[in-house]
Amino acid sequence: MASAKKKAKRLKAASKMEAAVDYFAARSHDAWRKSFHASNPDQKAEPRMRMRGGEMVDVNQPWSKLHAAAKADNLRAARDAYAAVKAFPKDREAAADAVHKAWMKANKADPNQPKELFKSYAKLPEVEKDKDRAHVDAMKEAIAAVSKQAKKAIKAPEKGRLVSVQIDAAAWRRLEAAAEALSKAVGRDVSAETLAAAGAEAMSTVAKALAAEASSKRG
Repeated sequence: MASAKKKAKRLKAASKMEAAVDYFAARSHDAWRKSFHASNPDQKAEPRMRMRGGEMVDVNQPWSKLHAAAKADNLRAARDAYAAVKAFPKDREAAADAVHKAWMKANKADPNQPKELFKSYAKLPEVEKDKDRAHVDAMKEAIAAVSKQAKKAIKAPEKGRLVSVQIDAAAWRRLEAAAEALSKAVGRDVSAETLAAAGAEAMSTVAKALAAEASSKRG
C-alpha cells in the first residue's frame, strides 16, 4: 500500500512540476517576444535566427509554434527556477542566487554571453539581480496557477451523461502537437480530443493496476 501511495505521490509531484514548467516557459517566451516587438516593430514578422541545440532556428515565433530546440532553453530555465523555488520557498534572495548559479552553469560555454555576468550573485548589479528575482517570482506565480487548476473538483457524471473536463492551455497545446504528429505517422486524422479520451482511459487502467497491487499486498 505504501509503495502504491509513494508512486502516486511521485507521479503527482512530477505532473505538477511539468505543468508549472510549461506555464512558466510559455509565458516567459511570449513576454520576451512582446517586448522584442515593442522595441523592434520593424522586425515583428522577420525571422530571428539563433543557434539552439546545434540547429539554427527562428526564435521569433509564438510558443505554440516555436521549434523544440528553442523551447529546450526556456524549459531548462524553467526547471532551474522550479528547483530554486522548491529549495528556498521562503527565501527570495537565496532562490535568485540559485537561479543565477544554474544560469552560469548552463551558459558557461556560450561566447555570446557578457563575461561580466559570470560572477557570484552577491557581486551582480541590482539590475541583473532583478532578472533572477523575476524568474523566482514568475515561477511562484506558475506554481500557484497550476495548483489552483488542480484543486478544481471534477464531479463524476451520471451514467450515460457526458462530462466536460477543463484542460489548461499548455496541456492542450501539447495534446494538439501530439495529435498532429500522430496523424502524420498513421496517415489519418487523430484529434486532440481523441488523445484526451485515450489518456483518461490510460489513467483509469493505471489506477486499477495500483489498486490491485495495493490489494494484493494487503491480502
